[in-house]
Amino acid sequence: MDRPDQGHFGSNGAWEGLIEAERFAALLAGYPEQMDRMERFDPEVVSLLRNHEVWRAVHGSNGVETDLTTQCRWIEALASRCTSTAVLVQSQLTVGHTILLSGSPMAGELLEEMRNGTIWGWGLTEAEAGSDILSMKTTAHQEGSEYVIRGSKRFISNAGIATRYLVFARTKAERGSKSISAFVVPSDSLGLSIARYEHKMGLRASPTGDVVLDDVRVPASSAIGNIGEGVGLALSTLRWSRPLIGAVSVGVARGAFEELLRVVGPSNDELRKLTTLHQAKGHKIAELLMQVFAARALLYDVTTRADSSGELPAMWEASSTKAFCSEVAMKVASEALEVAGREAVAVGAPLQRYYRDAKILQIFEGTNQIQKNAIMKELGLVNFAVR
Repeated sequence: MDRPDQGHFGSNGAWEGLIEAERFAALLAGYPEQMDRMERFDPEVVSLLRNHEVWRAVHGSNGVETDLTTQCRWIEALASRCTSTAVLVQSQLTVGHTILLSGSPMAGELLEEMRNGTIWGWGLTEAEAGSDILSMKTTAHQEGSEYVIRGSKRFISNAGIATRYLVFARTKAERGSKSISAFVVPSDSLGLSIARYEHKMGLRASPTGDVVLDDVRVPASSAIGNIGEGVGLALSTLRWSRPLIGAVSVGVARGAFEELLRVVGPSNDELRKLTTLHQAKGHKIAELLMQVFAARALLYDVTTRADSSGELPAMWEASSTKAFCSEVAMKVASEALEVAGREAVAVGAPLQRYYRDAKILQIFEGTNQIQKNAIMKELGLVNFAVR
C-alpha cells in the first residue's frame, strides 16, 4: 500500500501508528475461532495487548491523549480479525473517556493504570434501565466517609476479567438529571460478584455478565466527577463511544469482505469470470465493497472533524455513525455468506462468525432504533453548509 502524503491520518508518525495497528491485528490470527468456540477470552491475547503496548497506543502517553480517529483506526484493525478483542479495547476506551470528561483528581493516575494494562468494565446498563438511564435502580447512599452501593448491572463487558468497574448508581431518590453519580469500584470489593455470564450468539469470546453489588463500600473519594453528574457524564461519553462502535462495525464489515475475497479467490482468471460469465455475483461483490467504503468514509469524516475542532461529535453524528456502520456490517456479513456459499457456513468458518458478531452491533451501545430517536431529537442542529 502506498503511503499517502496527506489525508485522514496526515503525519508520518500517525501513519506509522496505523501500520503498527495492522501488524498487531495480524498477530491475532488463530485466536478468534478458538475463543469463539470455547466462549472464553484467551489470557494470551490480554498479554499480547500489554506486551505490544497497545494500551499506550490507544490511550496515549506523556500526557498526550490519543485522538478519536487513531483510536477508531486501531479498533477497526482489531475488529477486522477479532471482534471480541476490539470490544475489549472499545469498552476500556469508553471508561477512559468518562474519567477524562469528569476532570477527576484521580484521572491521571487511573489512566496511567489503563496504559499499563489494567482492564475495566463500564457499569451502566441494568435489566430495566438500558436506554433509559433515569430508570436506574442501583443506589449509592453515603455513610460517613463511604458510599454503600446496592444493586446489579446487566450485560457488562469484561465482566470477570476487569480489575475495576466504573459503576453508575442513584444518589438521589427522585428521578432527575442530577440523581445519578459514578464510582470506581475494585473487582475484589467485598460484596461484588458476577451472578452469571451471557451465552451469546455473537461476541462469544467477550465476557459479558451480571455484576451484583451487595452493599459494596467504597470511599467517598471514589466518586468520578461531582456527585449528581453521572447522567451528563454518561451521555457525553456516548458521543465518543458510539463512533468507537462504528469502528468495530467497519472492522467487521471489512473483515467479512476480505474473507469473502479469500473464499472466491480473486485471481486474474477468476476476476475475468466475474466480469464476463458471472456478472451478477461480481456486481454483488462490488456493491459490498461500496458499502464498506461508505461506512468507513462516514466514520472517519466524523472523527477527523471532531479531532480538528477539539470537541465531541454532535449526538446526531455519533448516533448516525453507530447506526449506519452497524447496519453495513450486518448487510456485508449476511450477503457475503450468500455469495460464498457452503464454504462460509462450516463450523469454524470466519464468515459465519462475522455474521453472528455483526448482529449484536445493531443492538448494543443503544439499539439502532434508539440511535434514530437520538438523531430525530437533533434534526434542528443539522447544517450541511458548515460541514
